[in-house]
Amino acid sequence: MAKVNQAVLEALSRHLDDEDPAVRQAAAESLERLDTYRLLDDLLATLDSPDPAAVVRTLHVLANLRHDQALVGIVRMFRHQRPDLRGIAVRLLGPRRDPRTIKPLAQMLNDPSHDVRVLAIESLASFEDRRLTGTFVAQLRDPDPEIREKAVEALERLGDSRATGALTALLEDPHPGVRCRAASALGRLEVLEVKDTLSG
Repeated sequence: MAKVNQAVLEALSRHLDDEDPAVRQAAAESLERLDTYRLLDDLLATLDSPDPAAVVRTLHVLANLRHDQALVGIVRMFRHQRPDLRGIAVRLLGPRRDPRTIKPLAQMLNDPSHDVRVLAIESLASFEDRRLTGTFVAQLRDPDPEIREKAVEALERLGDSRATGALTALLEDPHPGVRCRAASALGRLEVLEVKDTLSG
């Protein structure tokens, strides 16, 4: 990453005492952004630390930064050998609801770790984007009943009637929890369909 120009830092620092409060505010905000930018290299390097606690702390800091490199650093953790660290990275991206993370999060639905797959569904569901309906419908065929239940919850949250057929088929699922979630989701989808019809 390029170094921050020292002359710019000095000029902004001088304007922290400007007579105009708007200039003082703008200078302070700019310095804060530049400080974050300077620290980003160190933060990203910490992701390679052998200390998992340091990595977790760094992931939380990166998740609060609105910088493209912070986002790239979190997504890079999707390839980490430790499933717990992959899971934390996946969980932290959901609340950001950044459309650029949809594809990498969707790829995590194939992670070998059950917990990471559950977190990927939950993170994707937070987008509430009906373009993900097909992605969640595909997860209804997962051999793990908890994954199927989470996919049903995501589909229910989306309220997309295109999932009705797949959810109806789940009423025959061998796992009672899945059948129960599917029945609940179908009821909600039908209510939404009726509301749409009445309001249209």
